[in-house]
Amino acid sequence: MDPVIITPDDVVEAVRRAPNWKSPGLDGLHHYWLKGFVVCHAVLARQFQEALDQKSLPSLFTTGITHLVPKDQDTTDPSKYRPITCLPTIYKTLTSILSARISRHLNSNQVMSRAQNGCRGGGRGTKEPLLIDAVIGKVVKRNRRNLSAARIDYKKAFDSVPHAWLKRVLELYKIDCTVRDFLGQCMGQWSTILCHLGERMTAAENHIKIRRVIFQGDCLSPIWFCLSLNPLSTLLEGSGRGFQLPRGGTKVTHLFYMDDLKLYI
Repeated sequence: MDPVIITPDDVVEAVRRAPNWKSPGLDGLHHYWLKGFVVCHAVLARQFQEALDQKSLPSLFTTGITHLVPKDQDTTDPSKYRPITCLPTIYKTLTSILSARISRHLNSNQVMSRAQNGCRGGGRGTKEPLLIDAVIGKVVKRNRRNLSAARIDYKKAFDSVPHAWLKRVLELYKIDCTVRDFLGQCMGQWSTILCHLGERMTAAENHIKIRRVIFQGDCLSPIWFCLSLNPLSTLLEGSGRGFQLPRGGTKVTHLFYMDDLKLYI
């Protein structure tokens, strides 16, 4: 991957893509203001580059706010809450820039498996795997062929990826070493503050360190997660299994949408 040099144009593009009023994190800043105060774009680009070169960020920008939203009336059971984490806007802007550069590297070198339909630019989400699955079903029915298939849904997939593996996949797919070191340093600082019924638990002991999960809520998290599953696609494609489409078509071994996997044998 080419070295990352952050320019004001990168900041402009990252801010342009972001929703205006999405809930911010501890910095309390909405993207609407970053879009309006264009004079700060050059300053942000310079400070982002300094943070990247120094491989560190202040802890304010690596701390999220996790709002606990009750799923039903039973508010005494912790499992009945849906956690939604809001990240600082400055952190999301920086990771959006890094995400765009990493995506460019992955696309130009065809790193990501074509079976993965999540995080694909210009894709149509779940529509493509559903259409492929429907075509395979029609071929099996019309030609009376045998087909074995299995659906696998990982339990708490985002919460189960070890940080050591997240660092390893960046190295496997030759992400720029400066970006790798920077993300590894930020990963060691990831933490969140619980917020229940609008009240933050701001005591020091309520800062929860994130030791085995991807910091969700920014543009980089989905790509990084899909990248962590990409070696599995490589193994499945090299297994020789799968469903052979007729008339010289490709062999479909599996379909991925983020962590939802369907196998064909």
